[in-house]
Amino acid sequence: MIVSLQYLRGIAAMMVVVFHAFDVFARFGAGDETEQFMVGLAGVDIFFVISGFIMWTMAEKAYPSPGEFIRKRLIRIVPLYWALTLFLAAVALAKPDLLSTAVFDPAHFVASMLFIPWPHPKLDAAVPLLIPGWTLNYEMAFYLIFAVCLLISKRWRLLSLVGALTALAAIGPFMPQGGALGFYTDTLVLEFATGALLAWFWLRGFTMTPAMSLALVIAGFILLWLGVGSTLPRIVSLGLPATMVVAGMVFAEARLRKRPFQPLLMIGDASYSIYLSQGVALAVFTKLWTTAGFGGDGWQAAAFLAISVLIMTVGGIVLYLLIEKPMLAWMTYRTGRRNRAGLRPGLAKAARSSRSAA
Repeated sequence: MIVSLQYLRGIAAMMVVVFHAFDVFARFGAGDETEQFMVGLAGVDIFFVISGFIMWTMAEKAYPSPGEFIRKRLIRIVPLYWALTLFLAAVALAKPDLLSTAVFDPAHFVASMLFIPWPHPKLDAAVPLLIPGWTLNYEMAFYLIFAVCLLISKRWRLLSLVGALTALAAIGPFMPQGGALGFYTDTLVLEFATGALLAWFWLRGFTMTPAMSLALVIAGFILLWLGVGSTLPRIVSLGLPATMVVAGMVFAEARLRKRPFQPLLMIGDASYSIYLSQGVALAVFTKLWTTAGFGGDGWQAAAFLAISVLIMTVGGIVLYLLIEKPMLAWMTYRTGRRNRAGLRPGLAKAARSSRSAA
């Protein structure tokens, strides 16, 4: 485990959580655009850089086959996402007025399950039924590209990966916006490339002083704050600052490992559950809050923000401990057992051949 990245996962998840709490708070009429925690959107960019970093680090250390790589990624990503998507679909069918954006449309549901960008039946965006899952559409595309690059000689693998992602971003301006081609050719895909490049340097012993690491993290967050809402390509406004934050943290890994801060590590461990479930938890809490007659003025505003953030965070941690973690362990065991069983006939045949040759 890379402690610095677990910290960042936790921080990125909390950035998204706080952003959505402020977003709902603003809809109460108690705030406006300037009062929203807009920088929270950049938590996604930090996640993408981390993903590129982890995938490259794993590939250099473990040398997985493309099939094994995809298997592990599917085990890690799919079960919880499908479980929550099926839950939302059930809610949309049984109680459509409970969640304002949970609308069931067969084509949209199938696309959501298959990680295909598809117009939402109610929102003006190509987002899945479980809205935070839009980032998983990018993740899955990156995993496929990465798996293909694993077939390439190690000498050219990084160049091939960065080249493929750069080519996608380069044709983006010529693609129709709103469709799948426009979705996958956003400059956002380059954030995976910057993460992989950063991992390449890190694995080769590149170092920096604690002062430089701290300066990079601070400067990165300042630039993220300034970059939200910018008309510049996303890789410039958010991607590069996010890479600076990740770089500053991972090059301070030796120091951060000495005294791990367990609460933040726990949030980092549960970050996937927190990220996927926070929208549902917030929607349910908001419904209960307004039904009880509360609003967003005075002390009620502060209470709503504090309680909603707490519920989304604690709810995500509970989901991780009770559902995601056991499910991941079971899936890993089952698929690993099946793979071992598949190897036994081959091993027996090899043993017989060896005895015959002897």
